[in-house]
This record gives sequence, structure tokens and C-alpha cells, in this order.
Amino acid sequence: MAGAEVFSMEPDKVYDAVEALFGVEVAIRSAGDELLGECESTAEALTSGHCAIGDALDSAANFWCGGQAARLATLVGNLGEYLATAAEQTVEIDEYTSDDFARYADHELFPGRAAEQGSARPDW
Repeated sequence: MAGAEVFSMEPDKVYDAVEALFGVEVAIRSAGDELLGECESTAEALTSGHCAIGDALDSAANFWCGGQAARLATLVGNLGEYLATAAEQTVEIDEYTSDDFARYADHELFPGRAAEQGSARPDW
């Protein structure tokens, strides 16, 4: 990969990323909980008004907010924990280069990544 040897991860940048991931985790949980509460009260009003869509809204809200969003928040938090631990346990964090990311997080190894990073793309 062209220019891969010039990139490294500075420890301060790793900690910034960990803080950002933990912030995203909290934001996902907060938004999911808030939306779930709003949907539940709306679904209750619709159901008591004899609108069939009330039950559907309640089911959808529980699936997305209570299930999918909660799982995503957990995954983001786990990633932050892993990154924080790796930053402390790694002897030479500066040795991580874009070659490493291309090798271990390559979009060919993980097909379908919608948010592929430049470090894992040989054409960048």
C-alpha cells in the first residue's frame, strides 16, 4: 500500500478515539431510550384510541430502540474498552500502521463494510 509506512497511531489519538467511542455509546443509549419512551406513550394513545397501528409502533420501537440500538451501543462500548486496554497493554503503539489495519481489518476480509476506512483501502 502506497504511503502506509508513514502512518502511525499516537497514544493521545487513541485516547481521543476511546473517549469518542464512549460518547457515542452514551448517545446511542440516550437517544434509544428517549425514542422508546416517546414511541411507547404514542403507541399507548393510539391503542387506546382503537388504532391498530399502536401495537405495530410498540413492536417496532421495542425491536429497534430496545434491541438493535442497545446492541449497537454495547458493541461500541466494547470496542472502546478493547481499544483502551490495547493502548495500555501494547508496548509500542506507534508500530501500528495502516499496513496493520489493511491486513487485519481489510474490506476483503470483512465484505460489505459500508464505512470502510482509508487505511484498509489500497486505492487510497
